[in-house]
Amino acid sequence: MRDNAELFRTLQSLVDAWCDRRCLVALRHILQGYPLGSPLGDGWGQLLIALQDVRASARGELTEAERATVDDCIRAVDDALHRR
Repeated sequence: MRDNAELFRTLQSLVDAWCDRRCLVALRHILQGYPLGSPLGDGWGQLLIALQDVRASARGELTEAERATVDDCIRAVDDALHRR
């Protein structure tokens, strides 16, 4: 991901798709960290954990492309945390 704006657009697209398909496990986890409650490190840490929980717990609800996108988002959030 090039920047935070792209990351947040991607996350919103995932959330929209999961709402449409009623992917309740994925939604339960992602909504613990998205949208960011705080732009500081704590908020980014919560988002990272939420994405990791989606990857671990909701794999069966996600398409192959969504699983790859979640992995990309995890890398982007991890990078953002290490820049802070």
